[in-house]
Amino acid sequence: MKQINLITIAIALIAMATIFTGCEDDDTFTDPRNGQKYKTVKIGDQVWMTDELKYNGNSFTWEDALEACPSGWHLPSKSELETIDGAVIFGNTWSSTEKEDLSLKAYVRYRKVVDEDFKTATNPVLCVQGKREKQEQLQEVNGHKAIRVGNQIWMADNLDIKTSNSICYLDDESECSSGRFYPFSEAINVCPKGWRLPSKSEAAKFINKLIKENVGLKSTRGYYIQKDEKFSDSWGETILWTSTYGYVMRGRRHFNPEIWEGRVFIKSENWKVAVRCIADTEDKKEE
Repeated sequence: MKQINLITIAIALIAMATIFTGCEDDDTFTDPRNGQKYKTVKIGDQVWMTDELKYNGNSFTWEDALEACPSGWHLPSKSELETIDGAVIFGNTWSSTEKEDLSLKAYVRYRKVVDEDFKTATNPVLCVQGKREKQEQLQEVNGHKAIRVGNQIWMADNLDIKTSNSICYLDDESECSSGRFYPFSEAINVCPKGWRLPSKSEAAKFINKLIKENVGLKSTRGYYIQKDEKFSDSWGETILWTSTYGYVMRGRRHFNPEIWEGRVFIKSENWKVAVRCIADTEDKKEE
């Protein structure tokens, strides 16, 4: 009888050990990229790492932090950080949310306080399980709707500022909401305060990013040929000035409407072309 009881107790102990071991495994995550093990905690319906990320270092600029978390995890947004305001947080972390001007700062949490910091500063990262919540890309920057493409900030629409020699599509003022066409002599100085015409290299970077993500430009108009006094209305095409004399960038839908393509090339001196400005807060590095 005693032997049976001992066997029963032994089985129970093994079962309990298995249960506790399983719980421990459920409260940890091992990063397959480097084998680093992290403690985790469930807060509400989310699972958080309680240890700061250690992957290619343990402190990240904002741009690097966006891509730092392992597959199946993400950098928390500002709103996600704010929802756990009354909960325990085990470290500091960047958020994935930029300051509203899309320029120099992003939000970061220092223990229980959400603050701002320059994107070039370095801060730790705590990851949250699941996909990153979709965030609105359009923001207001220097009085104009803007969108971030990579590390560049562009106006979301073609410029509509009237100048002496600008013209709207079909020479019709009702078409000006799609942007005006400018000669280069006016385009180079037409961007409002806080904005500027992109360089050739910046335009190429912009185009390559859009091609990679297969995203087209919102405003699709051709250009105006002064010499022949006629409009080009290529299907699904946008031509935009760069600040590098002799070059424009062109984006258009391929013959397959699901594919978007673009390039930077030498323009005709007789063209009037649309303008899309880039925020002056970004790099001004020329080729």
